[in-house]
Amino acid sequence: MLLSILFLIFSLLLIYAAYFFYTGKAMVLLTSTGKETTPKTAAFFKFYGRLFFIGGLGSLVLVFYQLTLLAFAVLLFVMLTMLFFIFSLNKRM
Repeated sequence: MLLSILFLIFSLLLIYAAYFFYTGKAMVLLTSTGKETTPKTAAFFKFYGRLFFIGGLGSLVLVFYQLTLLAFAVLLFVMLTMLFFIFSLNKRM
C-alpha cells in the first residue's frame, strides 16, 4: 500500500514536470536566452516534456501493477531522461 502511494506521488510529480516542460514554462531555466524563444529551444523542452510524461504514465501503471522488473525499468528510464536533460541543458547555457 505504501509503495502504491509513493508511485502515485512520483507519477504526479513527473506529469507536472512534463506539463511544465511541454508548455514552455521551463524556459526560465535558460538564463542566456533572455526573453526570446527560438523554435529549437521550444522543441528541446517539448521533447523532454514528452519523455517525462511517458515516465509519469509508467509510474502510474506501477501504482496498480507492482512488478519489480517494470519498476526498475521505469526508474532507469526516468533517471536516464533526467541525466540527459541535465547534460543537454548544460550544453545550452
